[in-house]
Amino acid sequence: MLLSQSTHPDFTFVLVSKNETPFHCPPKDSEKWNMHPKIYLSFSSEGKSKCPYCGANYQLDK
Repeated sequence: MLLSQSTHPDFTFVLVSKNETPFHCPPKDSEKWNMHPKIYLSFSSEGKSKCPYCGANYQLDK
C-alpha cells in the first residue's frame, strides 16, 4: 500500500494491490487507537473507493 504524493485530500489516496482484496478500512497496519469500526469496501469500475467513516480514498493497483 502506498500513499500518493499529493497533499490535497481529494487527490490523496492509498494504492491497494489486488492481493489485498477483500479490502477493509482501516487497513491492517493502522494504529489501534486511531481506528473506526472495520468496514469492507467495494471498488468502482474505475478501481476507486472511499471510506464512509474517515473519508480515506483508495485506488486499486492495475
